[in-house]
Amino acid sequence: MPLHTYNKSSLFINPRGFTYLLLSVGLFVFAYAIISGNMTIAATIVAIPIAIIMCISGMQYPMLSYCIYCAVTLYFSAIYRYTEIEGLSVLYDIFLSICIISIAVNTANDRRTDVYWRNAFNILTITQLIWILFALFEQFAPYSSFNDIVRSRGFFTVIPISYLLSGLLLDSPKKLKATIVLLGVFVITAAMKAYWQKTHGWDWAETKFLMNYEAWHTHLLQSGARYFSFFSDAGNFGATMGVLCTTFGIVSFALRRFWLRWFCIGVAVLAAIGTIMSGTRGAIIIPFCGLFIYILLSKNLKAILLSIFLGGMAFSLLYFTDIGNGNAFIRRARTAFYPQEDASYNVRVENRKRFAYYLSDKPFGVGLGNHVVDTQELMKLDEEFIPTDSYWIDIWVENGIVGLCVHLFLTATVILRCCYVLFFKIHHPQLRQILAGMLGGVFGLLVNAYVGRAMGATPCSLLVPIFLSFVLNGPYIEKQIAPNYNF
Repeated sequence: MPLHTYNKSSLFINPRGFTYLLLSVGLFVFAYAIISGNMTIAATIVAIPIAIIMCISGMQYPMLSYCIYCAVTLYFSAIYRYTEIEGLSVLYDIFLSICIISIAVNTANDRRTDVYWRNAFNILTITQLIWILFALFEQFAPYSSFNDIVRSRGFFTVIPISYLLSGLLLDSPKKLKATIVLLGVFVITAAMKAYWQKTHGWDWAETKFLMNYEAWHTHLLQSGARYFSFFSDAGNFGATMGVLCTTFGIVSFALRRFWLRWFCIGVAVLAAIGTIMSGTRGAIIIPFCGLFIYILLSKNLKAILLSIFLGGMAFSLLYFTDIGNGNAFIRRARTAFYPQEDASYNVRVENRKRFAYYLSDKPFGVGLGNHVVDTQELMKLDEEFIPTDSYWIDIWVENGIVGLCVHLFLTATVILRCCYVLFFKIHHPQLRQILAGMLGGVFGLLVNAYVGRAMGATPCSLLVPIFLSFVLNGPYIEKQIAPNYNF
């Protein structure tokens, strides 16, 4: 008989002890980093366990990983600006992959039986697939290369997956209400940051952005500063706030719960202030277009009359009067109604003429992610290529007149389908008005895309699939609502 016996389990490390060991080592390294002033290591030590917990939880709950992806997208510009880490867009791939794997695993194990797969295949995801196939077809053009696909990786991966997951997951009244609240919190943080910039000035990261990237040319004007909050630029900030001002303003008409209604009214006011502070004149068109769609679809006489009154009042004050001209923000916003008197608008008109000249023999454009280079020196500016300055001009330049027509047709198909769903398929009055507000925000953004690039940038590139997915899933959501249910 052996002198010593060994317990097999003793050969393995006790999980609790191993956890305490890791915690002790982490605290020691964190304390050393703080003492030595190495904030990068300290932040990494704090971020690692949070990231592990988020990934594990995201694998168990698909909606959680989707929400984390949305949060990263909404605040991505701020994350990038303050960390200055290249390649941060990989976070999109990580959380979208976790979400997909989580759905697949939970469905295979019958732990998630409420996934209605049919919602993932709607007119939005189908048209997006057609557009991606068209973009792939363009890569066979002689002026295109494989590098174009690599540079535009997000276009072929992140965007279609986010559209697919939005249609699949955003399908219940509870998620609709949660989305309204969370987006409201996002607006509040954006407005607070813009107010901080106005009262306390720019911090180190914002100063670096203004000076190193020469953004001060477009943000520090004689008429006053254009504030951009934590967004990529003032144009993006103004357009996003315009969309959310439109949506929350319309949604507040439909809500019956006292606290939620006043919450949405407050958010709409803050978003309107943010739109004005951005100095983005093109964003002024978004609320008017949103109200137009809402008027067509709401089937609520009281709301229609109120919308016409408010829209007409706002238009009359800006177009026919000089009220508020003492305020630089209002004075700049008013110039949107007189574009022919604006120098920057006239420059854009001239640029479009140059684009027409350069693209006359390129029906499929210059290729994905490429630019029109000013080889003829027609610009007489410092830029080496002609700036597009708007989303639809981007589409025209990259994909040519053929691609622009295809994109416009696919977009119109989606919008018309959403209008059909709201007008004929949804009978719950509150739900129809809420979804009409979301569609109105998207429609206003599409019109704004003629003069701005927010449509193709974050966070608007996320708001579009979220809002349209809720609209297209409206009939499925309505089935889950009791007849006397009030939002």
